[in-house]
Amino acid sequence: MAQHRAEHGTWHEEDAAALNLLFMEKVRQYAVVFMDPEGCITGWTEGCHAITGFTAQEVIGKSITVLFTPEDVERGLHMHELNTARLLGAAEDERWHVRKDGSRFWGSGMTFPLVPGPQPRGFAKLFRDATHLRLRMDALESEVRQLTQDRHDRNVFLATIAHELRNPLQPMSIATALLSHPSQQARHEQALKIIHRQLGFIERLVEDLIDMTRITQGRMAIVYGRVELQALVQEAVDSMRHAAMVKDINLRCVLPPVPVRVEADAGRLTQVLMNLLNNAVKFTPKGGEVSVSVNVDQTHFIVKVQDTGQGIGPELQPKIFDMFTQAEPSGTARGQGLGIGLALVKQIVSLHRGTVEVKSEGIGKGSEFFVRIPLEEPEPAGEHSG
Repeated sequence: MAQHRAEHGTWHEEDAAALNLLFMEKVRQYAVVFMDPEGCITGWTEGCHAITGFTAQEVIGKSITVLFTPEDVERGLHMHELNTARLLGAAEDERWHVRKDGSRFWGSGMTFPLVPGPQPRGFAKLFRDATHLRLRMDALESEVRQLTQDRHDRNVFLATIAHELRNPLQPMSIATALLSHPSQQARHEQALKIIHRQLGFIERLVEDLIDMTRITQGRMAIVYGRVELQALVQEAVDSMRHAAMVKDINLRCVLPPVPVRVEADAGRLTQVLMNLLNNAVKFTPKGGEVSVSVNVDQTHFIVKVQDTGQGIGPELQPKIFDMFTQAEPSGTARGQGLGIGLALVKQIVSLHRGTVEVKSEGIGKGSEFFVRIPLEEPEPAGEHSG
């Protein structure tokens, strides 16, 4: 160092000032704002212009609040920075700031007094645009939350499968005990009905699981054919009448007076209706009402399934058709079953190039499901897979 000074002379304050000025004018990735003790801007570097869009002429003499969001100004964070820098010698900050065009950027930096002490001559605020780092961090946090939620949903799903498969075992065990008495024909018939009903339940459960696998693997297929819409809807409704009668639910069906023939997959369309009707009956209390209606316009047919059941909270409605969606323990939504029925409905309707939506005014106020599907088969005709 001594040799360097002997050869090149003494390092003067004006040299340091010139170097500082060169740094502040040429380095555009970092911004340095100079302020008086009250936070009014007195100096503005090229980096400030590059990051914020403001020129020096536009901000000199104005408050540093031009860079702060309205909510942070209301909280007084600009003065908090200055006071912290005055007391501690520096104030680090990472928060959203505002550009000239009104857009926001994530500023990362610090504020420090120009002359340390209780009465500084002014302040300097050094910062850079770290928006890309903030967005990356937000994306990672969102991914972690989603992975955590997925793991929770799958755990609930597996527990539900175990519960749903266990439920039919006790009635079937009782039925087999009844069959062990060969002389009681009436009990035999009752036992066979129980076994038939529970086996049907297990079969539907397994079919839903198979379809869930088809969805996740993109292998669910739609095979188009001519469908008599009224007959198909009426058959689905009739198959639910016993379940509705057990709960004293009024099950109504309103169909167009003129026959409607559409191009669709009859089996899959029946699956959609049965899922919606089963949910409606399951979540409607005793003495309630479930109705199905069909309307047709020039290009689509619309099936509406309406119930006076427990309804769906607004926070759940946007994700009600997602796989594994279940109610909270408080019963604020449709939380029985595997949580895949409505996901199957959405997938099947989508493969028909249709839409499905839900409307509910909230818990305890019933629900309406609308299925809208084109009347004609898409071109080219034939089998379509998702």
